This record gives sequence, C-alpha cells and structure tokens, in this order.
Amino acid sequence: MIVATTRAALLRGSTTDGLGDEVDTNAAPVPGFEDFPISIIEKDGHDFDPASNAWRSVQKLIGRAAADVPVDEGDRIKDLRDGRIYAVDNVRRTARGFSGRSSVTMRLRRTNP
Repeated sequence: MIVATTRAALLRGSTTDGLGDEVDTNAAPVPGFEDFPISIIEKDGHDFDPASNAWRSVQKLIGRAAADVPVDEGDRIKDLRDGRIYAVDNVRRTARGFSGRSSVTMRLRRTNP
C-alpha cells in the first residue's frame, strides 16, 4: 500500500533549442496523468566518489506510485504541491500478489531548486 505524500504530474518528451541542444519539454503532462498520488521520500545514503577515493553522504529521493502510472526512465515528475521537477531513474515495478496491489518504485533526482 502506498501512502501518498503529494500529488504529481507525469512529464515526458523533449525538443531542441535555438542552439540545437536537446531540452526537456515541461509544458504539457501525459494525458490522464496530470494529477496522481505519489509518495516521495528523502533518505540518507552513502555513495563512493572515485575521483576523491572517498565515501560521501548524500540525500537519495525515492518515489512510489500505483502500478498503472506509465513512468519510465527519462521521464519527469512534477510535484504539484511545490512545483519541483524530478528526473526519473531506475524504475522498478513490483507485483504484490498477496495484497493484490502493485506499485512502481523509482529513483528521483531534483532538477530545479
């Protein structure tokens, strides 16, 4: 069971700017997924930095939504509460046979302040 912490919109797609660089289009959400419940949790974690040969303390963002949300790597999630946009990485779909509920879990990266 997912306990939603906010509501979100699913953003997808990109375009090219005047310089020919690919940029995300955050204008229109995916139809049918303009407002869905999601749980966004911030956790403490540790990552190894090979450049400095040291472990670093980092904040990791994990998102969970219902299994019918068609999220994939490279999509973006817009938090409708505060307007923050998160890039989606490492999507994992989990079947919950006993409870009858499934979910999709994703790593998130904050893309705007």
